[in-house]
Amino acid sequence: MKIKTFTWKNYTFQQATPADVNVVYELMQELCDYENLKSEFQAKIEDLENILFNLHCGDAILVYDQELDQYVGVMLLSYNYSSFKGKPGIFIEDFYIRASERGKGIGTELMKYIMGVAHKQNFGRIDWVCLKNNTGSIEFYKKQGAKIMDNWLLFRLDDQDFI
Repeated sequence: MKIKTFTWKNYTFQQATPADVNVVYELMQELCDYENLKSEFQAKIEDLENILFNLHCGDAILVYDQELDQYVGVMLLSYNYSSFKGKPGIFIEDFYIRASERGKGIGTELMKYIMGVAHKQNFGRIDWVCLKNNTGSIEFYKKQGAKIMDNWLLFRLDDQDFI
């Protein structure tokens, strides 16, 4: 999916390029720290670069604060398919705005943009998961109109579980 660069207030939202892989990686590490999951972070910069720019399994959108002259957020996306809807979908793998920038509307603008892209491209849905103890994010998502899918359970097989 091609992400168009846009500016809102003093923020620029842009699709990450191979030159941005270090920034994406750094923000992913910050997200792991924020979620107290640093011990689970195994990704390497080379892995991220391969997934995003060689295999094209997803995209990353960066948020750049022009006043601070630094990146302040990232959203990593991958794509899926809903057999029930017969349409492609977006899965938000990671969504992180630095603590100092939260509450300024950045996340809302990014969510509105992704919803607009999904609508224009006739996608069927946008999905993501959120830790149960992340009440701030849960409230933010509800304000965006998201519904908690409490009739579905998330299951996972990690690579060490594969046969």
